[in-house]
Amino acid sequence: MKHVRTILVAGLVIAALAVGASAAELKIGISKIVAHPALDAVEQAVMDTLAAAGYTDVEYLLGDAQGDFNVAITIAQNFQAQNADLVVAIATPTALAAAQVYEGSDVPLVFAAVTDPVSAGLIPSATDPSGYGNITGVSDLIPVSSHLALLQEVSSDITKIGLVYNPGEENSAVLTDMALAAAPGLGLEIITASADSTANVPLAAQSLIGRVDAYYVTTDNTVVSAIDSVLSASADAGVPFLMADSTSLPSATLTAGFDYYVHGQAVGDVVLQILGGAAPNTIPAVYQADAEVKLNLDAAALIGLEFPQSIIDQAAAIYYGGIEFSK
Repeated sequence: MKHVRTILVAGLVIAALAVGASAAELKIGISKIVAHPALDAVEQAVMDTLAAAGYTDVEYLLGDAQGDFNVAITIAQNFQAQNADLVVAIATPTALAAAQVYEGSDVPLVFAAVTDPVSAGLIPSATDPSGYGNITGVSDLIPVSSHLALLQEVSSDITKIGLVYNPGEENSAVLTDMALAAAPGLGLEIITASADSTANVPLAAQSLIGRVDAYYVTTDNTVVSAIDSVLSASADAGVPFLMADSTSLPSATLTAGFDYYVHGQAVGDVVLQILGGAAPNTIPAVYQADAEVKLNLDAAALIGLEFPQSIIDQAAAIYYGGIEFSK
């Protein structure tokens, strides 16, 4: 039987689930910067992976910072006050908040969906874990240059790409800089539109209409949380829309990203190593590979786009008639 209780912290409801017992042997805090399909999939996959490995007597403290770093700090402090045995922090801001609260602690921190943990200051090296302290985890660094080249392959008419992003999200700022650096070598121009909050995403997306030949959204949590407004703008502009998150396939013309449930399973595997006795500073950070291209024929039809055969051949899945078909 699953027992559920809730704790109100700084106006935020944190759900605590004790699976199998009212006094669990293990207490794990899982915090995410915001609720959206990709991060929700990571959270669920972590719990599923532990359950499949036999960890059923676990109390999960689940926190959603609702896009607010200060709330992420409060959630981490709450985990600490409740003596969590291990913390999983999903997305860069959440991981930074947890690292700040748990600085100098022996409690293991496992980050998830962090674009560049080295530049974020979470870990000192991508390959040598000896200096990690109590932190390790799994990165979702995406191949930005390959994404831009993919848009070129969709249509030779694409030369200007609109990128909506939140410059306050460190992960998004890194990816935007990567896009700006890669574009000239591909003969492309990146036109950015910034949105410092979910509420400002629609205006930023609309500002690109008539100025770009395609839209591109990276793993920016602020923008993904308002992804329908970017979809609407790209539809109004009649141009393709590439998402770096495969969970957003029903919204985008095409996606080229990771399966975030699989990402969460990789995070769960790291957690299992730690629960098995391994110290975080013996586990190198994992950089997820195998990004997949998926095509949305419904969205393409709305703008009169026909995918070239070369794009169809490399697609792992096709979305048509509201259904995703794996190839």
